[in-house]
Amino acid sequence: MKKFWAIACTLGFSAFWVFGGLSVLAYVDGHPLFWMVAVLCLLGLALGVVARRQVVALTRDVPVGTRVVQQENAHA
Repeated sequence: MKKFWAIACTLGFSAFWVFGGLSVLAYVDGHPLFWMVAVLCLLGLALGVVARRQVVALTRDVPVGTRVVQQENAHA
């Protein structure tokens, strides 16, 4: 589940920066701001923040500076 939230966090913040950058560039160049670009920017920000909070909540019990090693289950 941590991987899902980490990927969602990356995608959310990537969408925020891409669509936010597009809206800033459109504003600087004098073009009108399309409402859909602003909505996608805010949705990306919301997804990134929610996913980041989930990642932090899932890894809160991990001590700082230790490696997390996933144990394999032997079914033999």
